[in-house]
Amino acid sequence: MSAAQPRHALTLTCQFVIGKSFADHKAVLSRANLRRWVQAAQLADAELTLRFVDADEGQELNRSYRGKDYATNVLTFAYAQDESDPVMGDIVLCCPVVEREANEQGVTLEAHYAHLIVHGVLHAQGYDHEEDDEAEEMEALETEILAGLGYADPYASEKTAAPRKAAPRKTAATKTTKTTAPAKPRRA
Repeated sequence: MSAAQPRHALTLTCQFVIGKSFADHKAVLSRANLRRWVQAAQLADAELTLRFVDADEGQELNRSYRGKDYATNVLTFAYAQDESDPVMGDIVLCCPVVEREANEQGVTLEAHYAHLIVHGVLHAQGYDHEEDDEAEEMEALETEILAGLGYADPYASEKTAAPRKAAPRKTAATKTTKTTAPAKPRRA
């Protein structure tokens, strides 16, 4: 995503339903950072909502929409039915999970939020990682976008490990939930 690319129109809504214990998260999640991360991954005009939640809401959403009874890092609700529809979606990030993962991975909270927001925005545009070839394409795009933002490759440790099988990766908890018929991947 080079700086020479034209900017796409963006309507961005941010919702914080996290308590005082996540004040350090809000400090990282400035409006300017959020807009910069979203725009870096944006391949078309978009109307997106970023919602930052606690573990209870994260677990409830994951249970209701995926049938999995635990809080996950990010859920993307993409509303496009096909390629001609505008990009519209809700991206829900569970703050305690994001913090735990950042600590486990030895990355800053800022870098992990940037990665998960880029990841969620790509999901909202139709990208997925259910199959290995899709995962490789999406991970390569994420890595390129994050490098352009000044962040390290979030998949570097996986790339130096043994070749992966078709088993779930660390992002397997990340899920796109489409409320309508699945959209085909959007390309710039």
